[in-house]
Amino acid sequence: MAKSRSIPNDITSYVSNTNRDIYTVSNVSEEVIAVIFAYVSRSPRSFRDNIMTVIREEHLGRKRASEFHEKWVLNYGHASVAEHATVHVGIERVSRLFSSLLELSNEHLSFTEYSQRYQKPKKGSFFVPVELSEYPALRNEYIELNNLQYDIYEKLNDKLFSYLRETSPTPKGVEERVHLRALEKLAFEDARYALSLSTLTNLGMTANARAIEDCLTKLLSSSYPEARERAGEIKEEVRFSIPTLVKYASESPYITETRNALKELSDAVAQSLAPLGGGACNLLDWTGKGSSDPEMVAIEKMAQAILFEHSQLGYEAIAKDINESSSEEKLEIFKKSIEKLGRFDNPINPFKLIRYEAEFVISEANWHQLLRHRKADWIFQEPSVYNGWTIPPNVENSGSEDLLMRATEASHKLYEKLANENLGRVASYVVTNAHNRRVIGSFDLWEVYHLINLRLSEGAQWDIKSVIEVLADKISRYHPNLLAPALGRVKA
Repeated sequence: MAKSRSIPNDITSYVSNTNRDIYTVSNVSEEVIAVIFAYVSRSPRSFRDNIMTVIREEHLGRKRASEFHEKWVLNYGHASVAEHATVHVGIERVSRLFSSLLELSNEHLSFTEYSQRYQKPKKGSFFVPVELSEYPALRNEYIELNNLQYDIYEKLNDKLFSYLRETSPTPKGVEERVHLRALEKLAFEDARYALSLSTLTNLGMTANARAIEDCLTKLLSSSYPEARERAGEIKEEVRFSIPTLVKYASESPYITETRNALKELSDAVAQSLAPLGGGACNLLDWTGKGSSDPEMVAIEKMAQAILFEHSQLGYEAIAKDINESSSEEKLEIFKKSIEKLGRFDNPINPFKLIRYEAEFVISEANWHQLLRHRKADWIFQEPSVYNGWTIPPNVENSGSEDLLMRATEASHKLYEKLANENLGRVASYVVTNAHNRRVIGSFDLWEVYHLINLRLSEGAQWDIKSVIEVLADKISRYHPNLLAPALGRVKA
């Protein structure tokens, strides 16, 4: 252990220890922390020495921090400095539509969101777009629709709970109270399919300043007024902790102007094409597509990377050796890589070289779960009523399908009214959780293992579980040996 230099006594207020090589830093602003950590690239001094230098020179170092960031982050583009400053933000009473835009704005944001699977929303808890203030009649219809859908939600909830009580007796060894609570959760989990994307939600967000700046730029460039307004509010609040780092987050002309141009182009193309149907999941691309043995292409790619990582040989030499190996020898390298893989382990990095691309046609309820997998890259269409809807099996089995159809059909009618008034963004808010959305996901084998492990587990929600089952089945047609260990883990 390196011998510690003499540290002033007052440093103890800011670090967890003064005599060891590893320590935590606290009680200083996030922006100052970013400065202290950034100094390491330009100073041989200890972080502890830098803390005292910054704090002594300026009141909590804020002026010095600001000057540092103006010079290195803003003027020279060293944005990585901003990754050391982290803030925690409470975000309340925003629409479900906005929450999805926020969660998709940057893959390095971390969230915990109010869950409609575990909590019942209250009547009247929905967002009303400001654009409707100029359309009083449509505004009234919008409010009436949300109230109607909540009434349907409550009726669905009651019918589902009664059905589940009749068909799901209390298991032996389980308290009736606990069992009924579980059934209650299942009831309102499926009843929520009648609610719209205007329903309010709460989120807790944690992120570094670099991710927040990128997030704010995208939201301030959004076509949704709610997103722009909320982004402005988030910017104002985080400036208390990281004023310089988000100072120049603003609307991006590139995003807005490109979106408008591409929308015009897309509209022109769409007029000549008829909409196509589609299943819950359609595999579009995969490693080895077009070859006679796509799985062996993938296994060879992984085997080469595995041997490269654990040897001192060049990649081309390893590739030559792999090409001369038998299929059994190549497969054995892959099997060795997952031989000790436990239920809570992540696969090794070569799994990230095997890629997949799939189109999903899934309910909004499902999409709001799937989008949280931020290791996947998502391309998504706007919410609409034109891709059909998803009916939960318990809704159908309990004879409650007509109730859910009332909610979706009422949404469809108002959606078209709003679209005809050029209020397409307002129309998005009336789309229900049952309506389907089209999205494309690009992800690797590493993420497929995670999806299978999490979403095919016993407690997974039925909707996302069913689509991951389809995805796994389709991938298994081309890469059976690669998927078998992941599927075996969830069945064990």
